[in-house]
Order: sequence, then structure tokens, then C-alpha cells
Amino acid sequence: MQVRFLENTSKEIFRSLASENYLKDYSIKPKEEFAVKISFFMCELIALHPFFELNGRITRLFFDMIATYNGYEYIDYHDALEIEDGENKFINASIDCMLSNDNKMYQIILAGLKKAE
Repeated sequence: MQVRFLENTSKEIFRSLASENYLKDYSIKPKEEFAVKISFFMCELIALHPFFELNGRITRLFFDMIATYNGYEYIDYHDALEIEDGENKFINASIDCMLSNDNKMYQIILAGLKKAE
């Protein structure tokens, strides 16, 4: 992402998230539909890459807050963050986000979502 597009693109992403009521309407739908929306918006923010460092951590924290706002526990990313055979699933999913493919991120989010009790 080029810096000159950062402000307008970030406003567009957050305006879209606000228009979706911060996914509140998905809290009563199956978690698969909620995971689709989170993975879409997460990939949008990852592709935006607004910070020099910590983009993944900040993005995960932000969507943990969205999840708890909508009646879920924090998203469990533990397995996705483990390095296995020199690979990190979250990093690989983030790279796919840059290529407009949110399928791996969806799988990570879906596996880590659990309704709060």
C-alpha cells in the first residue's frame, strides 16, 4: 500500500465496518458467517499495513475486541502462530491476504472462534 492512499483507504475500511454495525448483526448468525466477515476485514487491514511494525499483533487485538463485542471469547490464534516446519500459518494467511485471498485467514478465525459463556 502506498502511503498516499493510507488515509482514504483506512477511512473506507472503517466506514464499511461501522456500516456493518461492527459485525453485531452477525453475532446471532452461525459462527461461519461471522468468521467470513472477520477474515474479510482482517485481510483488508493486513493489506493496508498501516504501521511499520506490529501490524499482525494490532490487527489480532482489534479483532479480538470485535469478537468480544459480539459475544465471543478472544480468538485463539495459538495453533496458527506456532512455527511448524519453518512455516507460520498466520504469516502465510497474511501473505494470501495481500493477494486478495482470505481463505486461510477464514480457516484460522473459524478454528479460533468460541462463543463466550
